[in-house]
Amino acid sequence: TTGFGQTQITAADGNFSIGVPENSDVTITPSKDMNPRNGVSTFDLVKISKHILNSESLDSPYKMIAADANNSGTITTLDLVQIRKLILLIDTEFSNNTSWRFVDKDFDFPNATNPWATTFPEVININNIDADVLNNDFVAVKIGDVNGSAAANQLLGADDRNMTGALTLTAADVAMKAGETYTVEVAAANFNNFGYQFTMNFDADAMEFVSVGNGLATAENFGLTMLSEGAITASYYNAEAVRVAADEAVFTLTFAAKADAQLSEVLSLNSRYTT
Repeated sequence: TTGFGQTQITAADGNFSIGVPENSDVTITPSKDMNPRNGVSTFDLVKISKHILNSESLDSPYKMIAADANNSGTITTLDLVQIRKLILLIDTEFSNNTSWRFVDKDFDFPNATNPWATTFPEVININNIDADVLNNDFVAVKIGDVNGSAAANQLLGADDRNMTGALTLTAADVAMKAGETYTVEVAAANFNNFGYQFTMNFDADAMEFVSVGNGLATAENFGLTMLSEGAITASYYNAEAVRVAADEAVFTLTFAAKADAQLSEVLSLNSRYTT
């Protein structure tokens, strides 16, 4: 928080106190631009896509500001693309936005369904200060996080998963032979979902990623920046729950075997990069 040339880190509870000369003009400007993935998950993509399609609108101007990842003053599919790239680690930051925005808490949005109808204040100005001025509060908005799962005082956000059952992904095991190419079709007997995310891990000494094939999820739902680490990030979402038959592919990946190996021993899912 800055005021009269001063910079201060707020306390854990968000409080701050700045001494300034009497009768001075003061501008308080909060800022925080770190860990953009904090609180951002595929569930946010589901919520934002519902808003775009008018099936379930975001119910506060702060959530709408959070959804505007590219800072355009609108919520569009371009915001979904930016957030998904962040989840997949294709991007490591928002290209035209900070990870947090701060709005004067006393500001009343003239149009609660369009926070950009007027310019909302991201600073507090105090003129001719002649006594203590208390309760200069801001509402912190974590960009990309529309369900409020970000941890404001931690480097990493909370785990944003509400389990109502298990999604079991299956693929046929195979004894791979060096030099051969194998297509792994991943299915699910109970797929009726809005979305999912995970990291797929493969033994980079035993196999090499080739391509994404046909399936519910397509190439845009995978991040390939970590291939050298033996990892593929994944994020799929839809505004409405999607059913996939047990004999249909949720996604398909093709690998080339670099060594003889059992597929089940060199391929796995976890939260290594994308939780």
